[in-house]
Amino acid sequence: MQGTTVLNSISIKIGLLFSAVFLTLLLILCSILYGVFTNLFVDFVTNDLLVRGINHAKALEDDYSGKMIEHVLSMERGGTTQVVITDKNKKILGSSVSPNQEMKNHILKNSKKNSNEILDNDWNKDKYMVTISTVGQNNGYIYLFYPTDVLRETVFVLKMLIIVTSIGTVFLGFGLIGFLSRKITKPLVIMKDATNKIAIGKYRQKIPSKGNDEIAQLSNAIERLGEQLQFYEDSRNEFLTAVSHELRTPLTYIKGYSDILNKGIVKNHEEQTEYLSIINKEATRVAFLVADLFEMSKLQVGEFQLNKDMANVNSIIERVAMTLRPVAEKKGIKLDIKLSPQIPEIDIDYKRIEQVIYNIIENAIKYTDYGEVKVHSYLQNEYVMIEINDSGIGIPKQEIPKIWDRFYRIDKSRARKTGGSGLGLYIAKQIVNSHNGEIMAKSIENHGSTFMIYLPKK
Repeated sequence: MQGTTVLNSISIKIGLLFSAVFLTLLLILCSILYGVFTNLFVDFVTNDLLVRGINHAKALEDDYSGKMIEHVLSMERGGTTQVVITDKNKKILGSSVSPNQEMKNHILKNSKKNSNEILDNDWNKDKYMVTISTVGQNNGYIYLFYPTDVLRETVFVLKMLIIVTSIGTVFLGFGLIGFLSRKITKPLVIMKDATNKIAIGKYRQKIPSKGNDEIAQLSNAIERLGEQLQFYEDSRNEFLTAVSHELRTPLTYIKGYSDILNKGIVKNHEEQTEYLSIINKEATRVAFLVADLFEMSKLQVGEFQLNKDMANVNSIIERVAMTLRPVAEKKGIKLDIKLSPQIPEIDIDYKRIEQVIYNIIENAIKYTDYGEVKVHSYLQNEYVMIEINDSGIGIPKQEIPKIWDRFYRIDKSRARKTGGSGLGLYIAKQIVNSHNGEIMAKSIENHGSTFMIYLPKK
């Protein structure tokens, strides 16, 4: 099991891949060097033999006497090359060594006239590399024999040098490949450990990265993912706490007052009516919370649908204002409505847009302690605009991008007093986006907020 894990290591895989490529290239390079050196050496020897034979032939061309023949032979004695001089009928006139049978065979089977050629250069099989040079106008021949065992010994030494050098290079290369593969894969191993920690709930991870390459970008992406998961985990916990609080309070009221009514211990009809009103109010509060949760679940599973029809947003605003004006007046807040008569009917889901407008105006009233809430409608280019402005507590600048997230609530301590699940603006944004519109917010902390809804005319 441990061996399998080692083989599955990415550093081992990269090392093996690089090693295979390195070995292949090294073998190709060694083969090329071996072939090039061998061919160059063979060409050098044969050409040298041929040139020397031609020079000897020129020396004998004017004086083919025994004395001159002996002079030529003496020039080659003691060296590696062996020379044999014959007349035109292949009769041996002199040689630097006593000719053996193989040398005689080369002389006898040659029948060329007036030639200066390489007779044999197969150094790997034959005993000699042989050249022939013609003296004058077919006065005789000079044969030069170079023992191939000398060449084979030289090639063998070269082969050994290449092998020893290759072995050293392989060990050095493997060490370098191992170092580089570990260095390359080290960030990946760190990221693997970080993702394993994220998988068990340790979301915030710091992954060291340098530069701006793909690995550094992946490290940053994992860090951002961890931050997002931590944010959603915190939001979920806060949401569950808020929901449990939101449910517990109204359910406590409902249970308490229903017990009183059930036991018949009310004093009079007015008290009974008051208790029933409280039960109704708290049941409505639970219904709104459940509705928000239901809307969110539909958005999550992709079952959110629109039932569009032609409608005028002014009528929606008036309907919502009529519902919420008593709430505003109870807090001493003025609800100012200014609607443009030029607003045309547009293709919208009436109830969904009403839900959006209701949610934003209700929030404006909820987070405004004094002053007024203004709601305006007007045309702007190709959009019907709905602008809702309040003089409330406002939103910190750095928090504005987050207000559209699920479960997000700016002032959590105040939210416990004012209620709310943190889903309203998230649902509102999804509804507006599904109408190909846009919803934006701008705010100054402690001076109020402005929400702008853009709905396309077409």
